[in-house]
Amino acid sequence: MKRRDFIKTLSATGMAVCSPMVMTQRAYAESTPVNRYFVFLHLGGGWDPTSLCDPKGNRLRQTIDPGAREGGSPVNRYSEGAIRRAVDVALETGIDEDMRYAPYIGTFNDDDEGSENTGLPIEMIQRMLAGNIAGDVLTANTEAGFSWETQKSTNAATIRSNAAAILEGSINTVNFDTLVADSPGFFSGLVRNNTNMAANLFVYDAFFCLYAQHARVLNGVDNRTNGHDTGTRFADTGSMDTSYPDFSALYAAAKGAEMPLAYITNGGGNNETAGLVARSSASDVGVFNALANPEGNYLQNGLDSLIEQAKDQRRQVLAEKETLPRRVRLKSQLYMVRDEGVAFSGVAAQLASPPDGTPQKALDDRARNNRQRQMRIGAAAMDAGMASSMQIGFGGFDTHNNHDNNQFPRIRDVLVDLHYLWQAMDVYNITDKTTVILGSDFGRTPWFNGGNGKDHWAVTSYVLLGRDVAGGSVVNATDALVGPRNVQVQGGRLVPTASNSIGIRMTPAHLHRQLRAAGNIQNHAFSQRFPIDVDADLPILG
Repeated sequence: MKRRDFIKTLSATGMAVCSPMVMTQRAYAESTPVNRYFVFLHLGGGWDPTSLCDPKGNRLRQTIDPGAREGGSPVNRYSEGAIRRAVDVALETGIDEDMRYAPYIGTFNDDDEGSENTGLPIEMIQRMLAGNIAGDVLTANTEAGFSWETQKSTNAATIRSNAAAILEGSINTVNFDTLVADSPGFFSGLVRNNTNMAANLFVYDAFFCLYAQHARVLNGVDNRTNGHDTGTRFADTGSMDTSYPDFSALYAAAKGAEMPLAYITNGGGNNETAGLVARSSASDVGVFNALANPEGNYLQNGLDSLIEQAKDQRRQVLAEKETLPRRVRLKSQLYMVRDEGVAFSGVAAQLASPPDGTPQKALDDRARNNRQRQMRIGAAAMDAGMASSMQIGFGGFDTHNNHDNNQFPRIRDVLVDLHYLWQAMDVYNITDKTTVILGSDFGRTPWFNGGNGKDHWAVTSYVLLGRDVAGGSVVNATDALVGPRNVQVQGGRLVPTASNSIGIRMTPAHLHRQLRAAGNIQNHAFSQRFPIDVDADLPILG
């Protein structure tokens, strides 16, 4: 039996491979990239889209609907005037004007509910993005007659570099210099030290500056549950059935379960394979080093050859003791796999430690956590024909207490890692071949509880980027109180209906139906075994 056939058989049994499988140089040479990849980011615990891509403002709920539940609470602590538009910071054209995002905590004044203190107006954000970096300080552009359109046409490279520096954490401080004295009201109540503010307060702005053109935001997806397990399952599989595999696992199984790292996951999200494919964890590059050189550098003076002789002798003795044909065959297959595995070194070593002076090495050096390390290895494995999908889980979103001080920083972490993922896809030349899906168990209530937290809310948002995605677009299918609105297709676009008496409610099932079609696995036997039940096909990807 060939090694890849053994792996395929092993995957079909549902056995998990906790460390990456190894292959010989010959097997590696036979690997063919599928040239179509998916990365699923699951925000575990239930994220709050109104803290990023579905902002509402701080009007009291009862002023919008006198009969609203928890009418004395606002949806958000920032005013409607503080909400920012992606089109006002994006470098590219063609961005939907109604793609909006929340101001980051610390960049708005949240003293009074219903207040119109907007904090930093968009011109200050634009001046910051068009500033100059010296050391670890980004100083905003203070010139008279500032024009963002002019800056975009003449200074785009600097703006792009500044936004990347914010996302990568290579600068610590934004200095607004004389702008503070010129417009003190804009900076009243903000988190600052005189004219300085922390650079990581502007990650949201930097992200939409660089990625609005790639992103499609779906506001108003109904996950139909407030339960973590059910919501996670629905988000990741498109069904509430406990037997369904995650989309990432289904795609990996359909496109080549025999790949040594076919389905890469860090264990986040639903993480169900339905026995179709083995799981591979690639977050610890040390695993690759160990697989590339199993005995390490400890065997000298001929000891390695003596140990190999002992292994051969033991194998022969064990083989002679076996009498059952099936056990003899399985043991022979196992030893064959092991022999091929220990021969592999070059590919694993390069995945673990890219050569000095290469873009891959520079990317590896910038990795700040295990998620980013897994993202790099996953992108490398896809490019090398060793993997076809990846799932990354984030925790910390179940913010029943102290919501803003926990939810905003957690979303910021996701955007920072998403930026790194995009860089990894660029370095390994798979950006135009990859679709990224960001989703969660559900959303959070459009009001604050007694502990300044938010509880579970079925209505949520998804963010899609990459191949087959209509970037720069948004479907705003929620009302002012984050109630879901139905959608319909008009002129080829997905738009909210005027009344929920018509149209269709978006659910994760509609998304997964489209993902299967995009991956061309909708008619695969595995997909047929786990059908997606929807009332209609919707152009979810745009």
